[in-house]
Amino acid sequence: MGNRSSSLKNFDVDDSKKFPHFAIKDLQEWSSEFNAKYPNGKMSLQDLEIMFKRFFPFGSPKKFVFRLFNTINISQSNHIDFHELLIAFSILMKGSSFEKLRWIFRFYDEDSDGVISKNEMVNIAQSMMDMISNTLDVNIDVEKSIDNLFETCENKSGFFTFEDFKELAARKKEAFQMLTLFLD
Repeated sequence: MGNRSSSLKNFDVDDSKKFPHFAIKDLQEWSSEFNAKYPNGKMSLQDLEIMFKRFFPFGSPKKFVFRLFNTINISQSNHIDFHELLIAFSILMKGSSFEKLRWIFRFYDEDSDGVISKNEMVNIAQSMMDMISNTLDVNIDVEKSIDNLFETCENKSGFFTFEDFKELAARKKEAFQMLTLFLD
């Protein structure tokens, strides 16, 4: 148990302390399921894409999944391990609104420069539309919606800082909601 491999074959109580808002039994079950599905303890980009293709069989999740994979993959390796998946899941399902917003900001910040450009926001929002539009009845003009969001930003730099993003989420809830899949 002292030797912790990336496959997490022996998920133990010490690991559960990192994720206290989940029951130990659930964590052990999820770990077991993850290891059964990915015996080497690693989920690839292709694995994640296959999973999303099952949820959105008529859409094109490729671009969305690529960005999601890179956001979850905090180790910047070529795979997602169980801990990375749990961190993302923990933030998005049990995190505070601030934590969720921070994670979503990182998701939109494709080049990790600490700001979100209009182009980055359009790319991500369009990837979501590509994924869901053939499965769900969605009729949104992504570029127009994002132009409207940028017009409301007081800073007028053409970029959203995290502070701008946070303010936007508070002021323009309905418009902002279409850009997120994870906020309450």
